[in-house]
Amino acid sequence: MTRVTRVPNFTFAATLLLALPLAAVACGGDSASVISDAEARAIGTRPVTVEPTTPVERETPVAPTERKPDVRTFETAYDAYTAGEYRVATAMYRTKVDSAPEDAHGQYMLGLSSWKAGDFVAAKEAFDKSIAIDPAFVKAYFNQARVLLDLDRAPEALEVIQMGRTIDSASPEGLRLVARAQAESGDIDGAVTTYHELLGRDEADVWGLNNLGMLKLENGDVEGALGPLARAVQVRPTAPVFLNNLGMALERSGHPVAALNRYELAVLHDSTYHKAVANVERLKAIVTDSVRVDEVDVGEIAERFRQEVRLWKVEAPVVPAVELPTP
Repeated sequence: MTRVTRVPNFTFAATLLLALPLAAVACGGDSASVISDAEARAIGTRPVTVEPTTPVERETPVAPTERKPDVRTFETAYDAYTAGEYRVATAMYRTKVDSAPEDAHGQYMLGLSSWKAGDFVAAKEAFDKSIAIDPAFVKAYFNQARVLLDLDRAPEALEVIQMGRTIDSASPEGLRLVARAQAESGDIDGAVTTYHELLGRDEADVWGLNNLGMLKLENGDVEGALGPLARAVQVRPTAPVFLNNLGMALERSGHPVAALNRYELAVLHDSTYHKAVANVERLKAIVTDSVRVDEVDVGEIAERFRQEVRLWKVEAPVVPAVELPTP
């Protein structure tokens, strides 16, 4: 259902060419449930820019700083990790594994800390050791794959993901990573098919919805991106990242008022989310009319997509897990 606004679309269209690229957005991770749900969202995300096209689902790890880690500030390495002091956590976990090198979880947390500190090589080494100590440690495979994706080694990452999936073939995290690795390997159709399977299993998988929408947006299918992104916001209506991403799709499809409304909602829920703040400031210069009624029924778009996904429960193909050789 279309609603009325006094903002002419030609004003938006003329200005958009000057306004691009849009502010980079965090596109949401594959929601790796590593330690806790809150930590998982931080671990499994990575920033996305729309121009030029880049892969989804990554938050750029924090770059190392020059200051010397002060391990005395925290009682445990995990305290440092959860506080976002990744260099400190790395130093503390390294001390821990030096004294207990066969501790698979310690090696795993060293890998996570090193990855978040921006040291991909050290992270890969730590995950390698964690897997060698405990070959059934599924999360180590999946986060090892994320490191490989950050190193632009998507085919190798896909192999590691599938190794993890032989242990837990039902993991939605594994399927999301398969889709991401396929996309980064250039197999866009394969990635879309995998997201269809994922959503066929769980129509409310919010990161799957978000990632499918962003994949379509990055590859020029703006109208196709609206459905999954609108549905992601329907499932998680207060999540700034999903609101911002939906705003981008709405803006690209010629709905500046609806886009600005979503950007502002993102800022309302997180005033420190600078990407959404930048989008609000930029688009406010375009949307000058005081009437701020959506030009499009976003709820209807979300519901229409939800009904479409229900068909995938029957039609979605299964992504096979590779067979591992017998040791």
